[in-house]
Amino acid sequence: MRYLEKQIKLDNSLSFWTHFKNQERFLFYNPEKKEYILGAKRLKTFSVREKPKDYLYTFSSMTFFDSIKDEKWAGFGDETIAFEYYLVDKDGKQTFYYLKDLVQIKNQEVKICQHNHSYKDVADDYEDWKKLFTTASKAISKNEVNKVVISREVKIQCDTTINVESVLQNLIKNNINSFVFAYFKDGKTFLGATPEILVQKEKNNILSYALAGTALRTEKNDELQKTMLLADDKNRYEHQIVTDSIVEVMKKFTHEVTVEKTTILTLNNLHHLYTRIYAKDKDSTLYEWARRLHPTPALGGNPVDNALQLIRRHEKHERGLYGAPIGVMDENGDGIFVVGIRSALIYENLAFVYAGCGVVDKSNCEIEYNETKYKLRTITESL
Repeated sequence: MRYLEKQIKLDNSLSFWTHFKNQERFLFYNPEKKEYILGAKRLKTFSVREKPKDYLYTFSSMTFFDSIKDEKWAGFGDETIAFEYYLVDKDGKQTFYYLKDLVQIKNQEVKICQHNHSYKDVADDYEDWKKLFTTASKAISKNEVNKVVISREVKIQCDTTINVESVLQNLIKNNINSFVFAYFKDGKTFLGATPEILVQKEKNNILSYALAGTALRTEKNDELQKTMLLADDKNRYEHQIVTDSIVEVMKKFTHEVTVEKTTILTLNNLHHLYTRIYAKDKDSTLYEWARRLHPTPALGGNPVDNALQLIRRHEKHERGLYGAPIGVMDENGDGIFVVGIRSALIYENLAFVYAGCGVVDKSNCEIEYNETKYKLRTITESL
């Protein structure tokens, strides 16, 4: 499969996204490489064991759980897809890839819409949160789990159809250290700005993030907040659970594992404890690594099976693609899977927005709820 290529010049890569309106498409922005990859018009779907050789890029998504019941998530996830058209924007160079038919992508201005002036939050879920938090806390006190990640689904209803291009433009602008992703299918868009790499593969080099432990950013004493977070016993404990779990999984498949020093990742509204974990492996695919690591205790809990059972039983909403692996791979099998957090499912004038936090011993119900409010801002500020 040979893609033809052409250098083009667009004022905004989102012109590609807009051009293929109503076509299945994806966007992925990598802040570490300052690279946009976009694809449009489904060409081929791959089975789990099938290698996407000779296809420029594939986009892959998984659902958080193996099965989906909620109709709004129908048709989403558990696919690896090659597309007919791609745009790669990096280092000031835009390359358009196509198979047969060269199409003309015209510059289209992204109109920034202030949905936040008109939306109304139709959820009042604190009582439900308290019940869920109490259930998690009881499981911890009984030593059934030492951590559970519980989440919220907040339904936001706007007066007008949500302008996805506007939301994406704001996500990219407001979250300079985050991976911005979007996937459009059947009139619905799942999008977000996540700080968290599940797994990255470059040849034999494997990388994962332990990202857990949070402090809310304030206008004053930002450096002090970082220092306090690094020294906070509760947050360090929560973070160590995630680090240890990732290392344990990696060591089942390779003896070459390196853990970096824990530091701080600063985002628009939050600070997180952050540790990079490296491994060497020449035998496994990126997709296999994503399956092995998902969900880390940063998204599920620990022990994982007990935590997931509690989440399945007591969370009222369907997670769908929230918290699940979202990834892009090249024809060599190298690429990246991020975790679909700080995210929303958008359909017409509705946005289902998701946020969660880890519950451990000494967690406080109200504090954790307020933390989710800050995490929800990633989407609400972009509306």
